[in-house]
Amino acid sequence: MQKGTEKSAPIRAGTEFKLMLALADGLTVLTDLEALAPPLPMLIAYWERKRGTRIMPAPSDIDPVEMPRLLPYIAIADITCEPLDMRYRLMGTRLVEMGGVDRTGTSIREAHSGERLAERLAALEHLLASPGPVAHGGHLDWLDRGYRRFECVHLPLSADGVNVTRLIAAYAFP
Repeated sequence: MQKGTEKSAPIRAGTEFKLMLALADGLTVLTDLEALAPPLPMLIAYWERKRGTRIMPAPSDIDPVEMPRLLPYIAIADITCEPLDMRYRLMGTRLVEMGGVDRTGTSIREAHSGERLAERLAALEHLLASPGPVAHGGHLDWLDRGYRRFECVHLPLSADGVNVTRLIAAYAFP
């Protein structure tokens, strides 16, 4: 699962990213980064600036204080590979409001089970397979809010320049 075992060409600034996410339970792959709802393009632009010519920025490059307008919409999570999991370090207030629960300090294995956990782990595997943005959209049907749409973008961070060790994500509710 570690990215260091994969062979891939380095991605340079200005390269268009191919978005990857398995279609499951109503999730839709969003491939046009420029068409994403605000504030998602703002986070992508911030990530690109911090990335520079590297494949992905380091967690230490990301400072939530530098993006006060994005804070309500972002989540930051640490990634572990054995077992595959992620633990939320930060959940924005708008995410807590829309989700009905603050997952700060909680892992996806603690928060989800069954099909929902399998879906989250599959999305995490796809993020780990791609050093670029992963975006998808859907409806909040698991919260009995199927009438409410969302879009999100997940961006990988690497402490060693190779393995994804953290992610930053933003959600929009257009």
